[in-house]
Amino acid sequence: MDDEVRKRILEIEMEKSGELIPVINYGVHECLNREYTVAIIKTATFRPPPTATVQLVDNHGNILGEEIVNNEQKKKHEANENATFITPDFVLTQNPKEIEDNLKSEVLEKNPTKQAFILPPVQFIEVEELEDTCDVVSSSPDPLADVYIKQHFNFEDDAKLASILVGFNVKKD
Repeated sequence: MDDEVRKRILEIEMEKSGELIPVINYGVHECLNREYTVAIIKTATFRPPPTATVQLVDNHGNILGEEIVNNEQKKKHEANENATFITPDFVLTQNPKEIEDNLKSEVLEKNPTKQAFILPPVQFIEVEELEDTCDVVSSSPDPLADVYIKQHFNFEDDAKLASILVGFNVKKD
């Protein structure tokens, strides 16, 4: 992707940072900070991610919830009596009532512990295995950035298609 496309994606991602529970897409930021960034347009048949692509964290770095991406992870949380599945694919690792109480304005005034949805960088094995690549990361962009990417590369805005960004550096000799 050229610098103009990178800049527009970053602008779209930054628009989410002011919400009550902000969405911070560290993965996209990491992809765009690499020497090369490519966009992949995929269908539902593409392999699932190896790790969670969405986490709910507090400003102390504690993971309050995360996306479930495989059966091993699901079994681990099912065995945890403190875990609460809010959907089949997302689990809260802290009591939902505590999370809700921490978001009340009177609590935030006394104890500004805030939460954010974090989209962490995710491993992308297919590019890691290439001989001269290093520092490989991937991430899904914001839905508006996804539409922008599909339009920019002449794909229709089809809900069955989704984009993934993969960023990497090239090893220097």
